[in-house]
Amino acid sequence: MHDVRVGIDGRALLSEHTGIAVYTARIARGLFALPDVDVKVFAPRPIDSAAGLPASALARSNGHRFGTVWVQGRLPRDLAAEGCDVLLSAVTIAPARLDLPYVPVVHDLTPLTHPEWHRRKTVAAFVPWIERTLERSARVIAVSRATAEDLVRRFPEVASRTVVIEHGVDPRFSPAPGAPGEAEEMRGRFARGRRYILHLGTLEPRKNVATLVAACERLWRDDPRRPDLVLAGSAGWKSDGLLARIARSPFSGRIHRAGYVPADSVPALLRSAEAFCYPSHEEGFGLPVLEAMASGTPSVISDAAALREVAQDAALAVSPEDAPALAGALARLLEDPDLRREQIARGLRRAASFGWPAAAERTERVLREAAGSGSGRSR
Repeated sequence: MHDVRVGIDGRALLSEHTGIAVYTARIARGLFALPDVDVKVFAPRPIDSAAGLPASALARSNGHRFGTVWVQGRLPRDLAAEGCDVLLSAVTIAPARLDLPYVPVVHDLTPLTHPEWHRRKTVAAFVPWIERTLERSARVIAVSRATAEDLVRRFPEVASRTVVIEHGVDPRFSPAPGAPGEAEEMRGRFARGRRYILHLGTLEPRKNVATLVAACERLWRDDPRRPDLVLAGSAGWKSDGLLARIARSPFSGRIHRAGYVPADSVPALLRSAEAFCYPSHEEGFGLPVLEAMASGTPSVISDAAALREVAQDAALAVSPEDAPALAGALARLLEDPDLRREQIARGLRRAASFGWPAAAERTERVLREAAGSGSGRSR
């Protein structure tokens, strides 16, 4: 098999190690480990060592401040200079002018379908470019069947070029404590020593954290002995209303804002939680749910299509707007030992079917097919 030189848009690695950044790092490392694949990761500014990428995989950065300008103006030249055969557009949007095949990764279409959930600059970097990106793509990767179905519904012409490649889960996410007293350490660090329900994700409208807060208030009114709530994630766009809502809650002392938690602390934070809750309005995949299941932490999710696809019967699903139902599901997980054991076992079985090495191998096959298709479509 001949070598294929893959370029990867690594812009996501310039921000916190969540979501698309996790995907980009894990796929880049997985591809780098495969024989006959040469990987170069491109970004407008230097990528932090926390991404865990080999130095030889990092292309020289250019010092651009604006990612969209860099993608459309500089990235094509850098790909050509490195002799790349194909581009993996890990942040979906590809250069409008590119003389080599590319494969966009569609994580979700919410900047297009729900622009109110995103910053204006995110919408501006996505909406004007998505149709042209898809039109000229050699192949398209969707991260879930739900995302693929949404994509094909809106852009039927990409159906024959679209393949679903789900995320993996890092082996660090497991039920086994990393050290003695780990749970006590996590409680002391993030919840004033108390047991806790965990939400993991940026505090922004799409994540629907206000409904989770309302559900927990119901839990505490009914029984003050129930666990506190830990919100792990940075305050994102339009989070002011949520933060004000928390501040005026009669239970504000039981709602702990952990802020961004470094990646090396997340496995312990997850497996030390009494339950995990992810009531997001919509997701393209929902990686934190998979990580919670792998950690042996029983979960409650919204009934968003991608979350139900990932969890199947290993999480309790409720309508994202139904705070009483959310509270009821959490109460059942916390207080029904048989249900709790059953959900933990189901979660571990379900999570075992996901792996980053397998995702990288499937991605390599798609990229090699795209590289062999020539550059006619992308001119």
